[in-house]
Amino acid sequence: MKTVQLNDWLERWRAGDLRARDELVQAALPRLELLARKMLRGFPNVRPLNDTQDVVQNAAVRLLRSLRQVNPPPATTREFFGLAAVEIRRELLDLARSSQAARRGDEGRARNVSAGKGLADDRDLPEDLERWEAFHEAVARLPVAEREVIGLAFYHGWTQARIAELFQVSERTVARYWHRACLQLQNMLDGNLPGQPALQG
Repeated sequence: MKTVQLNDWLERWRAGDLRARDELVQAALPRLELLARKMLRGFPNVRPLNDTQDVVQNAAVRLLRSLRQVNPPPATTREFFGLAAVEIRRELLDLARSSQAARRGDEGRARNVSAGKGLADDRDLPEDLERWEAFHEAVARLPVAEREVIGLAFYHGWTQARIAELFQVSERTVARYWHRACLQLQNMLDGNLPGQPALQG
């Protein structure tokens, strides 16, 4: 789906056409699936147990619920997909918590994920899952600019140059946002990070 078409739906929605809001979410599902697939990489305990399509569908329901409360509607596709990323992250966090709760309730099956769906990742130890969960929750608490830079680099795999082009700022500014975000995450998590992604130039 082309960005110009997404912008058209946004404009119609902002003009009061509520059907355009629902059409926008439906049309954006392929992009949301790509986003969810990338974000799943940061949730090692969720990835073996959950299909990307299920994650997307549940996140889309969350997104529609959230969009019905948003006033005014997002002004740009960047804002729209920012909200979408938040709802996908919330869905993944809920799944991560459910997975961890299930493991705690049945230690004997900790490495037997689900019949026919493979084995858990070696990193899926309880203490590591807690670090990942805390990391994703801390990302959600970052200031907007820092959160977007971390999200684009870590969840989407964007380079520093691409983020700078999107934000219409210099690469040095993006690097500064990245550095501030990493420092804040270090402070919020007392240095207990599950792994710090590198920002590519």
